[in-house]
Amino acid sequence: MAQAIAAVGEGIISPILKVRLPFLHRLDCFIKIWILKTLARLAYEAHKALHPPSPSIRPTLIKRYPCRPSLQTRIFFPPNGGRVVDEKPKGGKGKGNTLPVFFCIHGGGFAVGSPHYDDGFCSMLARRTGMLVVSLDYSKSPLHPFPAGVRDVEALADAVLADPSLPIDPTKVSIGGFSAGGNLALGASQLPLLQNRIRAAVIFYPIVDWSHPQDVKLARRPYRPEDAPADSLESSGYWFDWAYVSVGQDRCDPVLSPCYAKPQDLPPWVYMIGAQWDMLRLESQEMIHALAGLEDKKDQEADFEQGTYKWTLARGCKHGFTHHFWQTPEEKARREKKCEPIFQEISDWLIKALRD
Repeated sequence: MAQAIAAVGEGIISPILKVRLPFLHRLDCFIKIWILKTLARLAYEAHKALHPPSPSIRPTLIKRYPCRPSLQTRIFFPPNGGRVVDEKPKGGKGKGNTLPVFFCIHGGGFAVGSPHYDDGFCSMLARRTGMLVVSLDYSKSPLHPFPAGVRDVEALADAVLADPSLPIDPTKVSIGGFSAGGNLALGASQLPLLQNRIRAAVIFYPIVDWSHPQDVKLARRPYRPEDAPADSLESSGYWFDWAYVSVGQDRCDPVLSPCYAKPQDLPPWVYMIGAQWDMLRLESQEMIHALAGLEDKKDQEADFEQGTYKWTLARGCKHGFTHHFWQTPEEKARREKKCEPIFQEISDWLIKALRD
């Protein structure tokens, strides 16, 4: 992985094309991904009906933009207009009392999920940072494989930034996401409409490398599976790969696999959060160390902040630890206790990244 970033900079990466797998494997993935999509939708609707979300986390605005009218954009203003990092934008751009903005991209393996899932996180971040937080949706696989989702994020973020009704400081733009959303955030940041406009990225337990097959990732896990809780991606990773990456697609495309992106094509500030018991942890861990020039650092798991790059390992946590469904009050309390210090770190880091 560290070599991937260096090799991209030297222009020596050879394409790795997605090959067509046997029919029975494809049929198995087809059946299971559609079962998953159906069950996830039913589970979410049932959870929402039985446990209605608090009015305190509802978005201030819900909008649809002409570029993607079928996709909902949820906008969270900070309380009382929020605390502005700089009251007047640098360079005289924008309007007085404009706000920094954070684009949040939800997870779900590129196949399931909704921006509703992140309402709690978005309202919390707006409250803590005084930023305008905008939760974006995107088209889902397998009907809409790569690059549909990342193009949706690019188009919608550009539309939001051009929206004259929103008090956005265009010099203070950040982005982030969870799992698949983290991948889309890093991918969209490289595309023409957003490149060099995104200053900071906060990425939770992302997939950043599609070039290694699932069995290789499982074999490379930096922990013994018997010592860890069950990994939700151990089986479903095969389904998401079938649904999202089309036959013939170059797996080393840096928009698909951000670990192959040139550092100058990514946001200059990047904060990655990995989960200890997550098969995707190693690839994000290696990527952030490579960006920071710390490939030879002895303890690769230790948290660090090097220049504009930061890494946090959520110990004792597995993939998706920031979100929950059907948890008991005790389980929810334990989850919130683990998340609280990380969310505070993120809030403080974003304020610093957008102020300097």
